[in-house]
Amino acid sequence: MDLPASLFLHSLTLTVSDRMKNFLCAALAFVILGPAIAQRKASPKQKTVIEKGINAPKDNEALQKETLLKQEAALHKIDQLIQSNETEQALALIQNELTKNPSSGFTIVLENKKSEILITLGKLTEAETLLLAVKQKDASEFLQAITLTNLGNLYLNKGRNDLALESLQSALTKFQNTGQSNTKEAAQCLANLALVYTYTGKYNQAKDNGLLALQIRQQLFGENSEETAASYNDLGLVYTSADPDKALEYYDKALPIYERLHGNTHPKIAIANTNSGIIYRQLELYGDAVNNFETALAIWKKIYPGGHPNEAFVLSNLGQTYVKMKNVKAAEEYFQKALTIYQAAYGAKHPEIASTLNQIGTLKLTEGKYDEAIQDFQKAIIANVNNFNNTNTEKNPAIVDFYNGYVLLYSLRLKAEALETRYGARSLKLKDLEYAMASLHSCDTLIDNIRHHSTDESDKIALGEQANEVYEDGVRIAQSMSEITVNSKYYRETAFYFAEKSKSAVLQEAIADANAKSFAGIPQALVEEEKRIKFSLTFLTQKLSQKPAAEEEKYLRESIFNLNREYNELIKKLENEFPNYYNLKYNQAAPTIAHLQKALDAKTAIVSFFISESHHRIYQFIITSKKFTIRNLTLPDQFDRLVKGFSNSLYYSNSNIFNDTGTQLSKILAPHLASGIEELIIIPSGKLGTLPFEALPYRRPKDNDFNSVYYLSSRYAISYEFSAGLIAQKSLEPAGSESSTIFLCAPVQFPEKDNLNDLPGTEKEVATIAGLFTAAATSVVKHDEANESRVKSNDLKNFSYLHFATHGVVDENDPEQSRIFLNTNNEEDGNLFAGEIYNLDLNAKLAVLSACQTGLGKLSKGEGVIGLSRALIYAGSQNLIVSFWSVADESTALLMTDFYKYHLQQKMSFRKALQQSKIKMMKEGNFSAPYYWAPFVLIGN
Repeated sequence: MDLPASLFLHSLTLTVSDRMKNFLCAALAFVILGPAIAQRKASPKQKTVIEKGINAPKDNEALQKETLLKQEAALHKIDQLIQSNETEQALALIQNELTKNPSSGFTIVLENKKSEILITLGKLTEAETLLLAVKQKDASEFLQAITLTNLGNLYLNKGRNDLALESLQSALTKFQNTGQSNTKEAAQCLANLALVYTYTGKYNQAKDNGLLALQIRQQLFGENSEETAASYNDLGLVYTSADPDKALEYYDKALPIYERLHGNTHPKIAIANTNSGIIYRQLELYGDAVNNFETALAIWKKIYPGGHPNEAFVLSNLGQTYVKMKNVKAAEEYFQKALTIYQAAYGAKHPEIASTLNQIGTLKLTEGKYDEAIQDFQKAIIANVNNFNNTNTEKNPAIVDFYNGYVLLYSLRLKAEALETRYGARSLKLKDLEYAMASLHSCDTLIDNIRHHSTDESDKIALGEQANEVYEDGVRIAQSMSEITVNSKYYRETAFYFAEKSKSAVLQEAIADANAKSFAGIPQALVEEEKRIKFSLTFLTQKLSQKPAAEEEKYLRESIFNLNREYNELIKKLENEFPNYYNLKYNQAAPTIAHLQKALDAKTAIVSFFISESHHRIYQFIITSKKFTIRNLTLPDQFDRLVKGFSNSLYYSNSNIFNDTGTQLSKILAPHLASGIEELIIIPSGKLGTLPFEALPYRRPKDNDFNSVYYLSSRYAISYEFSAGLIAQKSLEPAGSESSTIFLCAPVQFPEKDNLNDLPGTEKEVATIAGLFTAAATSVVKHDEANESRVKSNDLKNFSYLHFATHGVVDENDPEQSRIFLNTNNEEDGNLFAGEIYNLDLNAKLAVLSACQTGLGKLSKGEGVIGLSRALIYAGSQNLIVSFWSVADESTALLMTDFYKYHLQQKMSFRKALQQSKIKMMKEGNFSAPYYWAPFVLIGN
């Protein structure tokens, strides 16, 4: 680890001016001893040394300057040797300096340098022994931070991401405590944290840390420095999975800098070629990938003739590339070579060993060598769990003390897949399916573990997409077992369990977290502190999304980074100091069939869907108060086109396409229910989250027009829910405000900047609805009063009904930028973003958004539709009415007014009231086509 960047902005020699000499001496003294003095934590011995230096006679002062300059020159030479990969010479120079009996601070600096080299050489045990000894020494907080950063790097190389994270977070805190958070050392700590977060699947946190490290390095060293190139490389790693093109862009920035500094035969060149090769493989440019890997391999062989983990990494990637090229023999040879080198370097346990064994096992599985494949996956599990060594493939480890959770998740899932395949292809032994289910249950526990240790919602949602593959396997195997075992009920319920775990887990956890804060006895001051941080984060994130100038972007990223750290520390404090909060937050059991049946009356059914795209199946889980059944149907090849075509037929009122697509969809989506069922709660899956089920034809139309259709909405009153877990949560919550108070909001006219049509019909809409409530229970804001500040006030929590008659827009790429349009004032811009809605404090029985497309959003596997609906549910609205597309304000006003009349005057439930409003519209006037009534859906119970 180098000294602060201020010492290396220019090439330093011993011929600098006296003024620069004084600066260098002071700077080096600060690095070795100074931060402790600044924090008033220096040892008496350290204080004495510095005070003597300050008050020393001239001869003594000159001697001290000379010593410090010599030490600085030695450190500079060591850094040059490290950067040029002359590691043996660097080690010799360090050893030479240590023989000169240097001060304790300079000794720690040298020993940290030595540990860096040992880590680079793959001598991890020796590096660990050295660093643990250094950690015990009396040192300034700044030097402690450097040691912890190197320890974090060591643990990163050992595959102990948990220990790496602990060391690096502690180091970062110490850098901040000493006012050194913008130094080269702090940037290295941030870069290492970015790698830890990348390897543990927390890509959003990885990006934040990586970008902050890049900013610091660019400011300290300039665009064409080694340090800046390192940050480009790290950011390429972060983006590799999510955005290969963006990753390649970063790698292409790093490589020319490395080539200019080091020529063509250097570790950094090998690393850059390897990373680019991975991207080329993802882009299916296999020839380019192989060329890059071969270039990297030649460099590593030249530098480390005896083998090195970096060489093994390249060999493994060559193996993966040849798998894509269908050359199984070559792939297996490369994997075996990689495994041999990894085992020689790391011993028996390391996540890279586990990852390589996963690759070997997958090859054997494709060759039909099922027993060998299962053994390889078991070996991979053993290599990735600290205290698990059981080679019996029937056994799985407890989900604790593992090295890399994502690699372990892959091993367990592959083992389940191999067992299932062996059952179907050869054994027909039920035990194989039972062991496969056991592995998938271990996967489920591991997914919960990983999610609980992630603090960023985007990362949790990304995990949900990977977890969905596990749950797809679980649903399929459990449903199959329900048909071939005597314990059919257990396996049908297990299939439902896995289907349910695939839905809105992050939203459920967020709601559980909010509820836990209410019931765990947390002091109000801490609750307010959390709100303050979240409001600040939302505000700064919105600013950052507006593509600010470079200086403002730098400030915003630093501020967001620091607020995220502050928030994470606060949550950790709450979890540690308030056990009830932790238990209420995380001990949320998935609802059982029996639990859900108790929550249903005799006339209501839950119909939950699960789509298995890889196996072309669609499952219906149908739950009534007395019965639970599963329908397992074939998913049509053109299913997505059918869904899109059906929605378009409604929007464009095309009865021909409606009859064709609607009839096909009804065969697989319309539930088969007993005659007594009148109401449905539909839990959609995937694309079904944007489909208005009410408009499906319940019977095939006799004529080719909309008026002859008997719609599903005519047969059933329908609502939707994100998951059965939310149904269970709501059944345990108070019913919200019991009063019939309503807040009605209609901007009517919109600023020119928003380029939106005015909505004159909404003024009559809110006036008519207001007339259904008592004057004392009604608050109507229109025109200029319908502004963002008014909506953000704390008043909204006092209303049981919220009605927004305005425009809305959904951003499917960035859901938090979805917004409701209001009027502006001096304080706000009139855009109520989804990210801001999350921070509202609501207590509403119902929120209505009679606006454009407010029911849409980004479709995410494992979470469903992410947009305004999700934000309002989290903010505290128990039920919502939203729309899938824009409809004329006149027909919307008519539907909404009828809805409130049926609900308030005839005491109908929300489901029944919306159903009757739609039926009335079907039968009367100019708005009978489903275009006018189908987009409005109820989310809730």
